[in-house]
Amino acid sequence: MRIADERPRVPAAATRAIEARLEQVRDVLDSPARTTRTTVVVGRLLGLAFVVCFATGLYSHALQDPLPWMTFPTRPVQLYQWTQGLHVIAGTVAMPLLLAKLWVVYPRLFSWPPVRSPLHALERVSIAVLVSTSLVQVAIGFLNTLQWYPWEFSFRRVHLALAWIVIGSLVVHIGTHLPQIVEHWRARPAADEPPSIASGADGAPSPARDDAEAPTPASAADGAPTPAAATEPRQEQP
Repeated sequence: MRIADERPRVPAAATRAIEARLEQVRDVLDSPARTTRTTVVVGRLLGLAFVVCFATGLYSHALQDPLPWMTFPTRPVQLYQWTQGLHVIAGTVAMPLLLAKLWVVYPRLFSWPPVRSPLHALERVSIAVLVSTSLVQVAIGFLNTLQWYPWEFSFRRVHLALAWIVIGSLVVHIGTHLPQIVEHWRARPAADEPPSIASGADGAPSPARDDAEAPTPASAADGAPTPAAATEPRQEQP
């Protein structure tokens, strides 16, 4: 009978231990720069780079393998050079932006429980797909600019397929985080910002510490007036 009473407590104790350990990890990884506002700012720049890469990549793919009904402008003659240059620039910029986005949000991987609801599960799956495909996409795209292909598959086909997966998972990711994105899209006014660590709960400056150093008599010898000398009237000697 005693064993039956103790068995259900083991998973609960293990859960509490895991949750406490993950909370410690999040506290260690915590940083003032890892905020929702920073996530939105970096994310919208990364999303813009992905959209530019996707649009210019589709244009390049359509030019090389056009469908029968497709027609393309022939002027200006440098149009393809411009679009491909923009494609390479946006793809190169996406690499540091992707790393910055991962740096901001990766402590959230240690949240507990791992899945809280079906929507949260969808969010986690979309993030896993988005991160993995994005890393592979920008990596092989960068190697393509170097004309180095250390793989056996067709670069154009895989690059195009991964582009559709990245954009699809990006749409799902934006949809699941749309309320936070709308809330933090613009910088909040100063009145709405939380008080800093050096401020009190109401935003007022914190009082002076009791153990602060008081002015020493040496300060008067150096020519600096003491608080008493600044407030008391000066008396002339007879």
